[in-house]
Amino acid sequence: MANWIELVSGIRTLHTDLLRAAPHRDLGLVPNPAASEPAVASVEERIDLPLPPSYRAFLLRNDGWPRFFEGATLLGTANLGKRMYEDLARAVFEAAETPVPHLGPPSRVVRRPIIPFGADLAGTTLFAFNPAVARADGEYEVVAWVNEIGVRRESFEDFLEFVLDMSEAELASYVPSELRKIA
Repeated sequence: MANWIELVSGIRTLHTDLLRAAPHRDLGLVPNPAASEPAVASVEERIDLPLPPSYRAFLLRNDGWPRFFEGATLLGTANLGKRMYEDLARAVFEAAETPVPHLGPPSRVVRRPIIPFGADLAGTTLFAFNPAVARADGEYEVVAWVNEIGVRRESFEDFLEFVLDMSEAELASYVPSELRKIA
């Protein structure tokens, strides 16, 4: 498994190639500049949980990424933990009979915390950490909703591998098979 830095680099390269093949795509090529340690600590205080180590490190290198995947932006320190993103995630999961039903209403069910870390404002694509499923190294499960498809991944790095795989598949759909064999 590649580390998150290599995966982010691979995704940036694929975004560049995708925009060459399909200039109509709305992809963000460049993540935001780094967040400060106090800004990241402020997010952890706001959500009352530690961030997964890989996403914390991502923020210290890139404070979010506009139009990262399928129109969704990876949230930076200014938006992580904001109520509107949690409400959006819960509404989408509820309406779609989520892959994680216990994260949404009814209100008589005890809601477990979720940490949305990526969304488009239409609610068709969103990504959230599920701290109820945490590994020993502090990484949280990722629950994603991408154009009506629910996805679960073990960690942020595993989620980035999913995005890389999906981006490679999309690029392959634009490049004729004869050219792919040459490249």
